Amino acid sequence: MHKLLCAAAFTALSLTAIPAIAAPPANATEQTMTAKNNAKLTSEQEKALLAPYRAKLDTLDAQIVALLGERFGVIRDVAKLKAENGIAPILPDRIEEVVSHARAKAEKAGVDPKLVEQIYRIIIDTACREEEEYARAQQAKAPPQAKPE
Repeated sequence: MHKLLCAAAFTALSLTAIPAIAAPPANATEQTMTAKNNAKLTSEQEKALLAPYRAKLDTLDAQIVALLGERFGVIRDVAKLKAENGIAPILPDRIEEVVSHARAKAEKAGVDPKLVEQIYRIIIDTACREEEEYARAQQAKAPPQAKPE
């Protein structure tokens, strides 16, 4: 469920970021001018006008989801490393560092930093839950320690 929320959040990000990262197709300006001159577009004309943008969005969404999958793969590796070395699953200073970097990158990219922070908080909250669940599962597997006499 949380992975779907992350994907939805990044989709929202891609929708916001498109003007900053994607140039319209060569014929888009001509199509837009034609559309303005016509009173009403048919459904087919609307689809044709939007098709190149939708294709670009679909491509970006696929990349975003693939990157989220890659990111959560690293999170699983980190959870294992933390559990093996007795490192706490949640490190508040690191969380704020990641959010701060994301906000700064958003500002440079012309994307609303508040939106990016919301997205990253969802991703981080999900990652922290996964790390905590992994740590609990490892603790449950560990043999009971002998009590000192």
